[in-house]
Amino acid sequence: MQSPESRTQKISGPEPDLVRTGIAGLDDILNGGIPRGNVILVEGSIGTGKTTLGVEFVYRGASLFDEPGIIVVFEVSPDKLMRDASRLGWDLRKLEQQGRLKIVFTTRDVLRQELQQADSVLLEEAASIGARRIFIDGVARLVGGTGTPDSRSGFHVLTEGLQRENLTAVLAVEASSFDGNSSTSLPEESIADTVIRIKMEDSQRAIVRSLEIVKSRGQDFQMGRHSFRIVDGRGVQVYRRVQAPRKASRDRAAALDPTTRLTTGIPGLDEITNGGYFVGSTTVVAGISGVGKSVMGLQFIAEGARRGERSLMLSLDEQVEQIMRNASTIGIDLPAHVKSGLVRVEYEPPQEIEVDVHFHHIEELVKEFKPKRVLIDSLSTYGSSLGTTGRIFRDFFHALVALMKEHQIVAVYNHENPEMLGMNSMMGSFAMSSLVDNIILMNWIELGDSFRVGMTIAKTRANPVNRNTHECEVLNGHGMRVLPRALPALQRPFSDYAGLVSRTPERRSRKVEPDESGE
Repeated sequence: MQSPESRTQKISGPEPDLVRTGIAGLDDILNGGIPRGNVILVEGSIGTGKTTLGVEFVYRGASLFDEPGIIVVFEVSPDKLMRDASRLGWDLRKLEQQGRLKIVFTTRDVLRQELQQADSVLLEEAASIGARRIFIDGVARLVGGTGTPDSRSGFHVLTEGLQRENLTAVLAVEASSFDGNSSTSLPEESIADTVIRIKMEDSQRAIVRSLEIVKSRGQDFQMGRHSFRIVDGRGVQVYRRVQAPRKASRDRAAALDPTTRLTTGIPGLDEITNGGYFVGSTTVVAGISGVGKSVMGLQFIAEGARRGERSLMLSLDEQVEQIMRNASTIGIDLPAHVKSGLVRVEYEPPQEIEVDVHFHHIEELVKEFKPKRVLIDSLSTYGSSLGTTGRIFRDFFHALVALMKEHQIVAVYNHENPEMLGMNSMMGSFAMSSLVDNIILMNWIELGDSFRVGMTIAKTRANPVNRNTHECEVLNGHGMRVLPRALPALQRPFSDYAGLVSRTPERRSRKVEPDESGE
């Protein structure tokens, strides 16, 4: 009788022999690669990137993994193929001269006959260079009209010929029915082991590329549509969709340290936030434009640099040079902090932002720079770019919060609340307040003929909260500070008024204390 351990081993089986594609981001979605010997069908309309993906699969195998390969083309000459590949940084000619790559320019009739013969010249050439990979560009007309019984039978013969030689094959098939959001299955999909569907989709007058693993026998993979780009000098770059689950440690990440706090950098604010922000916490500073959110953020970053802590600022609103200029007006030498390596400032234009690509960029920054503090300016710009009514923004923010907590980063997000005087809601249509640990409300308060700035700590999760409204001021060369509750007699303090967060603050009536004589 077998032991339980041996029975378990028999059921689970050996680890699969995976072929790494070498394409940036694709192996992550495939959980390491594709089972060796699989026939991979890449389907999409004209211009989606089928040829580029297939050529890179062979190129990466020959250049990175010591797996020579063959590229078979029918319409594009080898010279043009090499020319186009060179723009992506791939020297196909050099690999061919080294005997690690073979480009075959032929007709479909010739190739069809070759694959059906045991003494095929093509397969002999594959064996002579020790080929492990093959890419055939445009198999639809090779096996007959798409969707016909003859095409299904021809595709079956084709895959059998490739599998006899133990070649891991990528076959590109043009399928215009996959444009937009509509999709129709091809009969060849049931024969292929792995099916990759790529599209170009219209997104508010912009065109974005997406990639989906429809199936892949013998392995698990990340489902859903992922973004990808074709980048000069680099090739195909695949970006896992932001909603896809990451490693379990991120999903379970939380603000674990119950004692360590990072100071805010704003005089007077630490005292009303219980000593600063917890490590791993998420803080939203919400208020109308002009109340000082960006000033607070810059002071938060500069305080980190002063303490030797790395800080990262991501802006969708202002260019880096403008941020540097603004910092100098409040006495912060941001260029010096950047030069020291303690501060990094990044700007990304919000127009046509691709959320998967953008989130991947943030992940790479966090992994490379390892900041303790992150400032993002601002959530409202994300909302205007991604929309707030669907799931895209909420899923993105969920992923962002989890990323920061995994790395125990103190993250501050600026958020513009459009209400000029007073607030009816803390986050407006964003409805994200349940995901954050701290919310600081900033608003204008009209007293007499002047506006003054008020700050209210609306939420500090698992901490005592004093929801008094405090006055703030911004001074040239110094930045923002929170004023004490008691002010000189010449200026009435906020404590003399009621309804400061509403649109109609009113003076409080003061009780007159009787003197000792009782009068």
